[in-house]
Amino acid sequence: MNPWLMTLVMLVAWGAFALQITIKLGALTKMAPENRLNEIGRRIGRLFKIGFGQQKLIGRSRERGSGIMHAFIFWGALLVGVREFTLMGEGFVNGFQEYLPLLGSDYLLGYVYIMVYNITEVVVLAMILVALFRRIVPKPDRLELNWEGIYVLLFIGSIMFTDLLFDAARLNLVENYGHHLHFFQSSAYGSEWEWAPFSVLLAYVLIGLGEGANAFFYYFGFWGHVASMFIFVNLLIHTKQFHEMTALPNVFFGSLDYPHSIAPLADLEDESAWDEGRIGISKLEHLTWKQGLDLFSCTECGRCHDVCPTFITDKPLTLKRFNQSLLYHLRNEEATLFRTGSTAEDKTLVGEIIRPETLWACTTCRACEEVCPVSIEHVPRVLGLRQNQTMMEEAYPPEMAATFKGLERNFNPWGVGFDQRADWAEGLNISLMSDTKAEEIDVLMWVGCAGSYDSRNQKIARATATLYQKAGVKFAMLGTEEKCTGDLARRSGNEMLFQILAGENVETLNKYNIKKIVTACPHCLNTIKNEYPQLGGEYEVLHHSQFIEKLVEEGRLPIGSNLKDTITFHDPCYLGRYNQEYEAPRNLLNKSGNEPVREMKRHGTESFCCGGGGARMWMEETIGSRINETRTEEAVSTGASTVATGCPFCMTMISDGIAAKGRRESMQVKDLAELVLEAVEGN
Repeated sequence: MNPWLMTLVMLVAWGAFALQITIKLGALTKMAPENRLNEIGRRIGRLFKIGFGQQKLIGRSRERGSGIMHAFIFWGALLVGVREFTLMGEGFVNGFQEYLPLLGSDYLLGYVYIMVYNITEVVVLAMILVALFRRIVPKPDRLELNWEGIYVLLFIGSIMFTDLLFDAARLNLVENYGHHLHFFQSSAYGSEWEWAPFSVLLAYVLIGLGEGANAFFYYFGFWGHVASMFIFVNLLIHTKQFHEMTALPNVFFGSLDYPHSIAPLADLEDESAWDEGRIGISKLEHLTWKQGLDLFSCTECGRCHDVCPTFITDKPLTLKRFNQSLLYHLRNEEATLFRTGSTAEDKTLVGEIIRPETLWACTTCRACEEVCPVSIEHVPRVLGLRQNQTMMEEAYPPEMAATFKGLERNFNPWGVGFDQRADWAEGLNISLMSDTKAEEIDVLMWVGCAGSYDSRNQKIARATATLYQKAGVKFAMLGTEEKCTGDLARRSGNEMLFQILAGENVETLNKYNIKKIVTACPHCLNTIKNEYPQLGGEYEVLHHSQFIEKLVEEGRLPIGSNLKDTITFHDPCYLGRYNQEYEAPRNLLNKSGNEPVREMKRHGTESFCCGGGGARMWMEETIGSRINETRTEEAVSTGASTVATGCPFCMTMISDGIAAKGRRESMQVKDLAELVLEAVEGN
C-alpha cells in the first residue's frame, strides 16, 4: 500500500480521537472522587462474567434472542479488533501478519486466525441485518427508530464487508491474474484460501467482473475499510456507541458486595458544603466519576424502562431518558468542566434537565439496574438528586412534610406516640433488652415501624414472635428504645434525619452489645445490614424468612404440607434485588403448602415492584395507573387464593390492590410467618 498516506491518515484520525477522548476523560476526573480499585481479582472475574461473557444479555430469559444477537456482534467486534491491527499494518508493510508472533504462515495458529476472523465477519454481518430488521420492522417499544441507531449499524456492516471485499479481490488478483500480492502458503497447512470460505465465495462473485474491477475492489476494500473504521471511531465517541469503549471499564468498576454504591455520609457540619450547594447532587460536578462513566456507557437499549414499574404504569420516569437528559447536558458541558472543574451554565439538574415529577416517581426497586447489560447504577443518582432537593431546596412532595414530622417527634412515619411502640406485644411476654443481657439471647427481634404501629402488620409481628417462642428461640426486643431505621428518610433525601435516627439506633444497639438481628422488614434489613456500618453499627442481620427456614431445617419448627391455600409469592425488592434472597421464602412456602408456589410472570430477579419503595409508600400516586394494582393483576392471573410476601410495605400495597380490584372475597395477602405458623399449628 502507501506507508506515507497511511501515516498521514493515522496521525489525523488518532490525533482527532485523542483530543476528544482527553476532553471526555478529563471531565470525569473533575467529578467527585470514588474508590473503585479495591479487590482487583474479583473485578476481573466480574469483567469476564458480565462484560466478555455478556451474562446480562444471554442469561436473561426475556428477549434472549436479541441478547444472543448482540453478544455475537460484541464477540465479533473483539475478534475483528485483532484483525484491525493486522490490516492497518498492511498499509505499511506488505504481509504484515507474517511478522507477528505465532501468526505467520509457518504456524497453524496463523491459518486458524484467518478462518476465525473470516467466519466472524460474516456472522457479525448477519447479526447486523437482524438488528436492522428489528429496528425497522417489528420495532420493539424499548427501541427508538432514529438515524443514529441505523448509521451505527451500517458503519459496523461496512467495516466487515470491506474487509471481505479486500480479501476476495486479493484472491482473484493472485490466483487468476498473476499479481504478486502476499498471501499465506504452506506445505503443511495449504493455501490461505482453504481457510477463508466466505472470501472464496465472494471471490467467485467478483471473478466475472474482470481484472480491472478486482484491482479496484482490492484498493477500495482496503482504503474503504480504513476510512470506515477511522470515521466510525471519531463519530461513535459522540453517540451512544461510545459504550463500545466505556462498557467494559464500567463493568469492571461496578459495585461488588452491594448492588450499587451506598450513599456516603454527607458531612452536615461542613458549612462550605451548605454555602456551595454540595449537599447531594445539583450539578454535573457533584456526580462521582463512576456516575459520569455510567452516563457515557448507556447503550440506550431501553431494557431499563422495559422493566420500570413507573414507566409501565404511564408515569414520567424512564431511566433511559433520564440518562439521555443528563448525558446531553454532560456533552454540552464536558469541555468547560474539563478546563475549569465546573459547569459553565448555571443550570440546575432538577427543574431544567430532570423534571421534579420524574425524580420523585422512582420506587428505587432496582429493576433497571438488574437488567442493565453494562452495570449502570441508576438509583444512587436518583437519591443524590433527591438529597439536594430536600436538604438544600426544601423541595419535596408536600405529603412528606407530615411524614418527616412524625419521624422527628415520635420516630415513626405515622407520628403515633413512641410510647406505644411495644403495645403490639401485649400478652406475649417478650423480654426487653433493658431487662436482659446480650449473652442471654440468641437474637434481637427488630420489629420495625409497621410491625409496631400498623394494625395489619402487628398481626405479622405477633405471628413471628410466636414462631420464635415455639422454636425455643431466646430473643428480646428494644421496645420503646427502637426507632425508625431511617430508610424512608434517606430514600426521600432527608439525610440529616437519617443520620439522627440511624445514629441513635446504633448507639442503642451498641450499648446492649447486640450481635445478631432478625427482622420481618426488608427495608430495615437493608438499612441496618448495609448502611449502619457507616455509623459504626456492625451486625449480623437476617430476614425472618432466612431465620425461620433455619429453624425448620434444625427441626425446631415441625411443619407439614397441610395449607389449603394455593399460593403465589411476591418478591420484595429490598429482599431480592437488594439482598439476593429469593430461595428462603419459596422453600418455606413449598414445605408448608400442598402444591408448589404458583409463580407470577415477573418473579425472582425480574419481580415487579409493589410501588411502596423509595419512600413512595408515603407519597400520593396521582399520575398514570397504580403500580400496586398492576402487580395485583399479575397475582390474580396465577389463580392463587393467597399472595404471600415478606415485607410490610408489600403487604399494604398488595392488600390495597386486591381491594381496588374487588378481589377481597377470593384472594388474601399473608406474610410468610403467618403461613408457616398455620402450617406448624396444623401439623
